[in-house]
Amino acid sequence: MAQNKASHALLSGAGFREVGRRERYGHIDGDWRDVILMERRSAIAGGAGLPTKSCG
Repeated sequence: MAQNKASHALLSGAGFREVGRRERYGHIDGDWRDVILMERRSAIAGGAGLPTKSCG
């Protein structure tokens, strides 16, 4: 889990989901930090299902 658990909980509660992670991406105060990539899909633009576009 990310170091900022409050931010992760806030985004998750707002409908965002984790879609990726970059490990040891940032170096702050002598510690390496992970970066979590989160997204929220629009129910209006592109529909509710995944994926939003067909390839092919």
